[in-house]
Amino acid sequence: MNFYVSQLEKGEIVAFEALFKLYYDKLVHVAGGYLVRTADAENIVQNIFLKLWEDRAILKHVSNMNSYLYRMTKNACLDQLKHEKIKTEYLVNSYQKKNAIQKQFLKDGAASLLLEKELEQIIQKAIEQLPEKCKRVFVKSRFEGLKHHEIAHELGISKRTVDNHISNALKYLRLHLKEFITIFLYFFIF
Repeated sequence: MNFYVSQLEKGEIVAFEALFKLYYDKLVHVAGGYLVRTADAENIVQNIFLKLWEDRAILKHVSNMNSYLYRMTKNACLDQLKHEKIKTEYLVNSYQKKNAIQKQFLKDGAASLLLEKELEQIIQKAIEQLPEKCKRVFVKSRFEGLKHHEIAHELGISKRTVDNHISNALKYLRLHLKEFITIFLYFFIF
């Protein structure tokens, strides 16, 4: 093994390739014991070998390459896990804060009324942007309370066309109101 280390220190690519072939699968297996995704384990090991090549000048201090590579892999996996934990905690805290603000806002009666009026205006604007025939069918269905076959009869179109207009209108509204849906659902569920 010392032969490979001395050759690697000199920048011999053949020594690097030999170490890579000798240890890659074993280190991926070790990393896989820490990480859930195989791709993450492979990335960790690839980075280990990149670092090994970049820091090859300090390898003369390494007495046991086997232990050195396993320790590097273990430490890199633990760092990855810490990073993922911090990221998850941040996302959870962010979600909880956002949710708490929304709840507090909705508890306030005046704020709830303001939100309701604002949502009403946003929905009305989105409906106004629908194509004319689609808008007319949607309004008759949702605001006038007509059944699909009644709308079809009144407008002289097929029930299937009415269904298509309603479906297209709902898709359009979902797309254009997606940022307000969470607040809207919370407001009407709780």
